[in-house]
Amino acid sequence: MERIVLLSPNSHDFMKKLPSYQLIAKQFPDGENYIRIPVEFRGKEVVFIHRCYPHQDKSLMQLFLAIKTLKEGGASRVRAVVPYLPYARQDKLFLKGEALSSKIVCGLINESGCDELITFDCHFLKKEGIFDYAGLDIRNISLSHAILSYFKKKLHSPKIISPDEGASYFLAKEKDSGVMKKTRGAYSKGKTMYRKPEIEVDFNVEGRDVVIVDDIIGTGSTMLKAVEACKKLGAKSISCGASHGLFLNNSLKRLKRAGAKETIASNSIKSPASRINIVDSLRGVL
Repeated sequence: MERIVLLSPNSHDFMKKLPSYQLIAKQFPDGENYIRIPVEFRGKEVVFIHRCYPHQDKSLMQLFLAIKTLKEGGASRVRAVVPYLPYARQDKLFLKGEALSSKIVCGLINESGCDELITFDCHFLKKEGIFDYAGLDIRNISLSHAILSYFKKKLHSPKIISPDEGASYFLAKEKDSGVMKKTRGAYSKGKTMYRKPEIEVDFNVEGRDVVIVDDIIGTGSTMLKAVEACKKLGAKSISCGASHGLFLNNSLKRLKRAGAKETIASNSIKSPASRINIVDSLRGVL
């Protein structure tokens, strides 16, 4: 089966490593989205690579339009690569009347006609593999090996740490590792939904090079608490790595001020800390 790779405009930087075509995406004066696929795709498998952050709502609408257009236009199979899946963090209901946004968004991607969604370290999937979620086949690829390999080239026998149980699968193959205990308070009452974390450490890091890894650095509150805890306990150096770096609230600079020697992320979201190229992890999949 012939396969083509289609890149959205926000993913054109992957073109250097992937022979591909580019989706045409524009906006009408009223803000609605226009897309066109400028290549013949009938009877072909199409791999559509599309970042959905920032501007999640706009990007998701573009995703729905592109997938539906491909399927209705005769593509034999559509595989969507969404490096960072938005709305994945609301995978549980905490308050009565909340929307289970992760399930709703995945359901909409499925209903658009997506045959397989490929993503990286999806927040509600705690290991690599292929999963069915809301009727959608999701291939979850972990960047943990790439992140840890980056630091192991620079540091001698670092201690690998997860700031909570949620990211503990990053440590599955690590003998010298530790998982911090995180608790979160109640949601804030302001317009921004936020819960302040607290961190407990029950292992020794004194005099050690420490690498703290997580799936997402958003506001950086969890990672900041982890850095502060390791610094207080006498770590020799502290480095931070995450699959997805949103770096909200100036958190990249705040991590450095708190004592992080280096903070890296992948290019699932473009940032000054992008050191890991997701295309390298796609080679065995595409």
